[in-house]
Amino acid sequence: MSTTGIEGRLFGAAMLMLPGEFRSEYGEEIRVLARDTVREAQSQGAASARSARTRIVVDVMLAAMREHARKESVMHVNLAGLGAGIATAIGLPMVIASYSSYGFWGLVRQTGAAVGFDSSDVAVHPTIVLVGALLTAIGLVALVRRLSAATAATASTLRIAAVAGCTMVGLGGAAMFGYVLPSVALRDAFDLVGGILVGPGFLAILGVLIAAGVIAVRTRALGALSFAPLAVAGSLVLLLGVALIGFASGAPMEAFLRGPAMVVAVWLVPATSVLLAVGLAVTPAPTGDRVRRSEPHPA
Repeated sequence: MSTTGIEGRLFGAAMLMLPGEFRSEYGEEIRVLARDTVREAQSQGAASARSARTRIVVDVMLAAMREHARKESVMHVNLAGLGAGIATAIGLPMVIASYSSYGFWGLVRQTGAAVGFDSSDVAVHPTIVLVGALLTAIGLVALVRRLSAATAATASTLRIAAVAGCTMVGLGGAAMFGYVLPSVALRDAFDLVGGILVGPGFLAILGVLIAAGVIAVRTRALGALSFAPLAVAGSLVLLLGVALIGFASGAPMEAFLRGPAMVVAVWLVPATSVLLAVGLAVTPAPTGDRVRRSEPHPA
């Protein structure tokens, strides 16, 4: 196919949309067929050649969508991934909600009243953060394990960053146990240490999600839900942005946290976390287990 004009560039982009193994097997055949089709159309004039190029681009894009849909529909649930998915769906949303959602604490109070524990106890919040941080670490490590195309060094770095970030968030939450101390100076010191740990911990978690998300999208490691790590990262960035705007506005804390912008931002974290959880719970079948039903016709 001629590479002149926008159709040629679109053809190259459409070819990159095809799954890697399919492109390796049939890519050259598609290019030869496209080139011959365009040459034949050129004998009928420039308009016919342009129409042929456009038709080929559309056909290749449709073939790419069919192949991805076919490949990603052959998936199965694995028990390890299911456990990690459940941890992912609960962990990070639990931590985020414990810091920023009045609705979450309303649910904690109702639960406490129903089962007979005092939800205002100073141990409740740090315990929630510790459990959430542990579950988040399980989910992030499982996510990194799914990135089969990542080099060993990259995977090791991401695992270390995930564990370190979750540990800092967990220890930052655990610092709130210091509220039981009689000394105001000691409580303030624990508060300071907790604040110092939580910020970098969240940034490390965010960095892992972004890096893992880029690798997942490039390698289709989570199938149709390969975008999910980036979606979770995006929800965290949005939450941080809304929080910073709220703090800068000088609005009363309670009114700000109850405001619609903050409520929506907080709820996006569990929504995207559930998408990531499903991506971890289901696994594309190995290439050898897939049966190609038909070869797409590029033109």
